Amino acid sequence: MLRVLRSIHIGVANRGVWPLTLCTPHRGFRPVALVDISQQALQQARARVGLPESACFTDAQQALEQVQADCVIICAPTRFHLPLTKLALSKRLPVLVEKGMAPDFASAVEFVRAVEQAGVPVCIAQNYRYGPMERTILNCISDPSHPAHTGFVYCMDYIQHRVRPEPRTLTYPFASVWDMSCHHFDNLLAWFGPAEWMQAASFAAPWSAYPHDNNTSAIIRMASGTTVNYCHTHDASRGQLVVSLHGQRGALWLNDAGEIQFSQRPTEQFGTRPAQVVPRVEAPGQAGVLADFYRYITEGVEPGISARNNLQVMAMCEMMVRAITTGRRVYRREIDQQGEPAHE
Repeated sequence: MLRVLRSIHIGVANRGVWPLTLCTPHRGFRPVALVDISQQALQQARARVGLPESACFTDAQQALEQVQADCVIICAPTRFHLPLTKLALSKRLPVLVEKGMAPDFASAVEFVRAVEQAGVPVCIAQNYRYGPMERTILNCISDPSHPAHTGFVYCMDYIQHRVRPEPRTLTYPFASVWDMSCHHFDNLLAWFGPAEWMQAASFAAPWSAYPHDNNTSAIIRMASGTTVNYCHTHDASRGQLVVSLHGQRGALWLNDAGEIQFSQRPTEQFGTRPAQVVPRVEAPGQAGVLADFYRYITEGVEPGISARNNLQVMAMCEMMVRAITTGRRVYRREIDQQGEPAHE
């Protein structure tokens, strides 16, 4: 029989809604307490999961002290992730934290150290890697027998333009990097492994309401040899996702209709080959995050979204921040050294 874990949910509005929707007994979870500073959010969450008013709190520590639970799910703004996680760890409770893990690399390192000292499972909700597009690409580039196998990918375009004119909680320096590029970098790590170096720049639209640059572009060299042309904006006038991989055997890309297509690599000058649609694999989406978190708690199987593994994502975010602020190429080894910059 499936063990059902009692979950305390800290932050139940916006990104805090999906765990409440998916945390059901048949997935191994049962919400037992709700925490939010907004009474309206608490009322809406109560209606969603059917908990009494006595299960609602505006103070996380009070909830952790008064409610018996098996895990904590934190969907508060990024700047609160570290202190709230430490609070849950003080009760030795496993934690699932929304992305991004932390608002800067020093906090991310402190986060992982606290997790290691507590010795309990902690995951970061990097849900992008569980999507059908992401899983299909992973299959195509990693399985040589796949009909749409690209072979070695020497170059990739990864561009996401987003229409987000209101800063909301993204008001701290490099918020778009720590909060959103972390998703993209997690995908790159899942597809190609660790990064080697990065050159980057930030910019803002003249009409931007953000107090800091919230658009970034970069050239990223992965240790595997793939070079990524990356761009992410929040000031866009039209939402757009560009994903295009060029490999030794062929090209794989996302077309305007949202289909994944593949064509073989031509060998003649300016040649082309017919394109074929690649069927998307079935993928669990956000339910996959919960499934891996559950297995980590109940079976001890560490997933790619563990806090320890997600520190590699945070290292890429730090590479971008350093590259932007110093105006030079930043190497991954510098982040490990946490000392003097490395040079070519």
